[in-house]
Amino acid sequence: MLYKALTICLTFLIAGAPLMSPPALRAADHRDAPAVDGVGEGDLTDIFAFLDPNDKTQLVLIMGVNPFALPSFTQSYRFSPDFLYQFKIDVNGDAVEDLVVQIRFQNTDTGQNILVHTDAPNPAYLGAVNQWIENANSEIEAPTETTFGTPHDIMVFAGQRDDPFVLDSQFFRIMKNTQDVFRDIPSSPLGHLRGRPVRADGTSGLDLLAGFNASFIVVSIPVAWLGGTKDIINIWGTVSARNEEAGGYVQFEREGQGLINTVFIPAAFKDAFNLGIPADDVARWSKFVPDALTTTDNDGTGNTIAGRANLLTSLGLTAPPFGAPLLLPSTFSNTNKDLIRNAVLPDTLRLNVKADPNDLAIGQYGITNGRRTGDATVDIALRLLRQLADVNFPASLKVPGSGAPRAGALSSTDRRFFAVLQGTQFIRPDSTLGDVTTSGNDKSIPTVFPFLAEKHPVPGDPGYIGFPTLGTVPGDSMTSLLPKQ
Repeated sequence: MLYKALTICLTFLIAGAPLMSPPALRAADHRDAPAVDGVGEGDLTDIFAFLDPNDKTQLVLIMGVNPFALPSFTQSYRFSPDFLYQFKIDVNGDAVEDLVVQIRFQNTDTGQNILVHTDAPNPAYLGAVNQWIENANSEIEAPTETTFGTPHDIMVFAGQRDDPFVLDSQFFRIMKNTQDVFRDIPSSPLGHLRGRPVRADGTSGLDLLAGFNASFIVVSIPVAWLGGTKDIINIWGTVSARNEEAGGYVQFEREGQGLINTVFIPAAFKDAFNLGIPADDVARWSKFVPDALTTTDNDGTGNTIAGRANLLTSLGLTAPPFGAPLLLPSTFSNTNKDLIRNAVLPDTLRLNVKADPNDLAIGQYGITNGRRTGDATVDIALRLLRQLADVNFPASLKVPGSGAPRAGALSSTDRRFFAVLQGTQFIRPDSTLGDVTTSGNDKSIPTVFPFLAEKHPVPGDPGYIGFPTLGTVPGDSMTSLLPKQ
């Protein structure tokens, strides 16, 4: 009876999908909101923050802009001399910046120079309207496309590199109900579930960002500069435009963990989210994040973390070939319905400078402990949300979560639930799905500064690998993969 009920449950999810018309979603924060979609130099792609694996006394900060940069036109992608780029760091847990790394660019006859300032607490950089600090504690000026600085002090790089973010364009088809899952399931109790076919190399995903570059700013600073008393620090990146009326630079783009604006914030509010500050996130945006499942059955249907794990396992979605292993054990303990909200808000990367970077202390660190350039960020998020997000099923199904509509639970027709069912994009071979420290990027991630693979060269030059081989899913064409203008 349980298996039959679970089958009916998934059948309802697939069949009920047309009832939902979700907002368009985009890759990570690549083209994440209307106001930044046409301003590549200010459109943040991703933020990374981690301790240098070769020197744990150094904190590495990375931000990317100019998403979907074509190798054929590398010379056309620059940083804007009219923008102020900033890494903001909170060291005491109040989501208010205590240390800032400010970056500006100057055009030269041969390219661009990067100017980097770091400074201790200063009202000039608090909030969303900031000043360029003229007398910073530390100042660097160097040409772009070069590594500059001194190890164990501050090192800087700015320029084009391979975009390390990995996302299958199948995600967007699932959200639009033109596909059902990431990998095709040709025969199941539900019949054929539409998805990508398995290729000869054991993969089925197609990396939307493969073959593209982006423009990156990389700064390494001593951990000792943080001066905080807490092990966990909050980090986020911002881009601001010069505004004479405001008397400084006004923020129009920001990012911490990535995917937060993309997945949780409705389309009508995406620009407003980018204009905000982390200290306001919990009050303003919590209502858009679902409740988390807990260890305790609070609705009498077995709607617990263990109940969800049993549901996914019984449907064959927790092992290859049709799913990834559970990231959390079915015995994972949680008593807080706000666990997901605590993990994603405020939108900052949380890094424990004294913990194992592979530690997934959900809620305490956010979704991950910092973020490295090779981490399987999307797969981690898919697996956590499929195990922890509360979903409201109709009472007639008699499965965990069935019952009258509940505040805080996702509707079972929400297409986001489909996207997480298999827990992976299948971009890597099935034998590697248990390793979430490897994303399956199209180029090998280096383990030394600046921790980004070399940019894709111009077509015809040595090392050019081109864009990924397209699959057989209807609509898979280069035109469909390129961002909408």
